[in-house]
Amino acid sequence: MTRIAFLGTPRAAVPALRALAEEGVEAVFCNPDRPAGRGRHLEAPPVKVAALELGLPLHQPLSWKTPEARELWEGLHIDLAVVVAYGHLLPRWLLDACPLGVWNLHFSLLPRWRGAAPVNHALLAGDEESGVSLMRLTPGLDEGPVLAQSHRPLGSETTAEGLLEILAQDAAELLMDQLPLLLSGSGQPREQEHGLATHAAKLHKDMARLDWRRSAAELHRQVRALWPWPGSELHLEGQTLKVCGVGSLRTCYREPGQLIWGKEEGAWLVTAEGSLELTLLQRPGKPVQPALQALQPWGVSGSRAVE
Repeated sequence: MTRIAFLGTPRAAVPALRALAEEGVEAVFCNPDRPAGRGRHLEAPPVKVAALELGLPLHQPLSWKTPEARELWEGLHIDLAVVVAYGHLLPRWLLDACPLGVWNLHFSLLPRWRGAAPVNHALLAGDEESGVSLMRLTPGLDEGPVLAQSHRPLGSETTAEGLLEILAQDAAELLMDQLPLLLSGSGQPREQEHGLATHAAKLHKDMARLDWRRSAAELHRQVRALWPWPGSELHLEGQTLKVCGVGSLRTCYREPGQLIWGKEEGAWLVTAEGSLELTLLQRPGKPVQPALQALQPWGVSGSRAVE
């Protein structure tokens, strides 16, 4: 019997785990519980919650560099490992220890967008499509040969949160479609065209600010790509407004850097090239609101310069 391990941590990994569990999983690995929320209470990762519901053996090593972690893995005699957004760089000895390989479901069409945030960078760049790649893990970052891919078109309303949810389901389907090849060891993955690789760097909070000196189209992509974290924001008269939803684009001949709003026209940010409709905003300490409602402290209509 083939002994299978699954390694993953966030919600996006859960559909693949649930699908693979039907075939039998010897062990599940995920990151340790982390403090979360205002109370900073320990919160279990979604993969842990799912593994416990499924009755699967669970492990949460802090690091793969310890002798204890290596002893644990080698004692399991894993034949095949599947990785989805695990959050650890796996050591060479682990990659070499699985006779049928360690396979990663990566949320991009490799070699485009190797790295930590492929879904977000695909939207930031205005890519016309994204997808999932099933690749054999090698020591290099997302450089391994690709066995199969699934494709998804990207629309003008696609957000990172919504796209990741769709790709998570696609990943589960792709895994189950290719699993017979993985179990038999007969898959023939193809080397990536490394010269075409792009890097999807980790997201950071400094990316949130909307710069009106850029085009409205770029800012539209930014809001969708960075939702829900780190989000996007404007600074208006000393207050931070989180931009939680955007609508259409239009030509505008007002001074760039102005936020204009009114009952008839809605709320618009005038940029260096066109204007961007703001549909949902959030003031500090308030829930997400329709933009006109969130702007009421500045009047039912108005025009203000953003910082």
